[in-house]
Amino acid sequence: MARQYKRAYDLTILPTTGSYKVVSQLRIIFEITKSVLSFPNLARIQIYNPNSDTLSLLQKKFTKIVLNAGYESNLRLLFKGEIRNVYQTKIGTDRIVTIYAGDGEKDWQNATFNKTFTENVSISSAILEVLKTFEEVSLGVINGLPQVADKLRGQTLSGSSKDILDNFADEYGFNWSIQDGEMVIVPIEEPLQSNEAVLVNAATGMIGSPTVTEIGADVTTLLNPRMLPNRAFKIESVNAEIQLGNLFFRKIPRTTAEGTYKIQEVTFKGDSREGDWLSSVKGRII
Repeated sequence: MARQYKRAYDLTILPTTGSYKVVSQLRIIFEITKSVLSFPNLARIQIYNPNSDTLSLLQKKFTKIVLNAGYESNLRLLFKGEIRNVYQTKIGTDRIVTIYAGDGEKDWQNATFNKTFTENVSISSAILEVLKTFEEVSLGVINGLPQVADKLRGQTLSGSSKDILDNFADEYGFNWSIQDGEMVIVPIEEPLQSNEAVLVNAATGMIGSPTVTEIGADVTTLLNPRMLPNRAFKIESVNAEIQLGNLFFRKIPRTTAEGTYKIQEVTFKGDSREGDWLSSVKGRII
């Protein structure tokens, strides 16, 4: 297990033209929410006392940001996306710039699809064609495409690409989302198969006790960029909180959080100088 002390980060600002800038010494505060939902992963990042060059880059339309964070000598990608809004404020002697950004923002808003299928086309092939309209998003793990006999012929798909994908996902039972600039599709009930489950216990940074929920368990740990949507994690903890309503009148299947889960949502909260440096995870039991 990597050592979890001496918090560290680097934030790269990438305008569409010109030179990029890396910020690593200034104080930043961030809150990033990533999930299996098709809605973009979102980040709010505050930078304390940036210079004029940094401010100028942040004002450019479609500027991308890449945040790596973790611990000294062990940084991992935490967020990649495009700036939505930027504003400045001042508290005491500190000038603070707040960035709001979304992952795959430009494609999610603008990608459209319009085609009439004149020949028999499988559902999975049609989905792959829709994915091609996301011009700035690359294909990542694509494991959940429906393997069914249904065919499209003489049918027209027209409209926002995200809405078309949402309809397919609802009908055929898969999650699609954009994760750090990559399209990811997996079955609803299954985690990513390519990664080993992340172990969560007191020794690996678990904070307090996990909470048993209707669909699985929630847990908070020290900041761990490996805790990503669709990935599996394994809780080792005898103690647990219960969030299942009135226990006097219910028969519940689980009173312990020990087990393996698929990450449905993770929120990273951090302050490079003090306070939070956490991952809060919502898991679905598998």
